[in-house]
Amino acid sequence: MNQQLPRTGRGRVVMPVRWSDVDLFGHVNNAAYLRYLDDARFTLFPSMGVDEDGALTASMLVVVKHEIDYLAPLTFTPAPFAVEVWVSRIGRSSVDFGYEIVDADDTGTAYLRARSRMVQLDKDTHLSRAFTPDERAAYETFLEDAPTLHPW
Repeated sequence: MNQQLPRTGRGRVVMPVRWSDVDLFGHVNNAAYLRYLDDARFTLFPSMGVDEDGALTASMLVVVKHEIDYLAPLTFTPAPFAVEVWVSRIGRSSVDFGYEIVDADDTGTAYLRARSRMVQLDKDTHLSRAFTPDERAAYETFLEDAPTLHPW
């Protein structure tokens, strides 16, 4: 995976479609898309101030919700795609991440738009823990509007 930080508040991770990601219908399976989002988010976490040393921390960020709009089929291809990740909301102890999966060559094709909410928990008590001013400041560097998703 190739990590890039563009001029916008978005992080960008370029990755290939793996053969094992494709289902019997010839396109990337919905479960593989969740792996793509997780892989991109965890690749970018160090640049966002999260777990910079790769060590266990006093807190944990856990996913509590995903919302995904599948916009176009992504098929097995040698051309890589890019997952763009940004922060769309910062709460007291929760943070929302926005995502778009697009062609890596910026041709304009968007395959997926999504958002995830994560809550920070204390490692020992598993109770929510408010973000420190430094943690908030790191997230604010990546702050952009929430992705526009289709309503139910």
